[in-house]
Amino acid sequence: PFAKPGRTTNYMSASSTPSPTPAPAPASPPREADQDRGRYNLGSGVYGLITVSVLIAAESPTAETYLETVAGVVLATLLYWLAHAYSELVGWRVRTHERLTREGFRETLRWELPILVGATPPLLAVLIAWVAGATLGTAISVALWTSVVAIVVTEVVAGRKADLAGRDLVIQAVVGAAIGLLILGLRLLLH
Repeated sequence: PFAKPGRTTNYMSASSTPSPTPAPAPASPPREADQDRGRYNLGSGVYGLITVSVLIAAESPTAETYLETVAGVVLATLLYWLAHAYSELVGWRVRTHERLTREGFRETLRWELPILVGATPPLLAVLIAWVAGATLGTAISVALWTSVVAIVVTEVVAGRKADLAGRDLVIQAVVGAAIGLLILGLRLLLH
């Protein structure tokens, strides 16, 4: 056993010889993309869903048009994707002492693509409402409720994958619903 920093604890008896200095802790494992290459990055998909929902919740149907809303959300989502991928790559490079490479950046952008996929349901809801001739206020409401349902469904699917049923599965669904209600609460707070 090792003493906590700042503590002086002698684990040796008078007759024992000093032990060598303990080896440093191993470096952090490579970023998830290295371990799970080829698998879907669901966490980033959920991040994209929630991020776009928050962006849409902040939209004002009296101050913006459909075109401004869609263009703003698409641009912001692309910037979130780029920022998220870049920050993940920087963190990995610091942990592994690697340099920035074009291939590493492309690989990280690919790994974080689910952010854009996750952003699709609420944005698609806005586009469908636009084509259907609904007001922008209605489109925003439909998009937010679409997000709430998608978050709850994601929690239920995650719960089923964990072999949950009954009360435990309901608790997971309630967590998803609570996150969705926070997004709706933001809408009410801002407008």
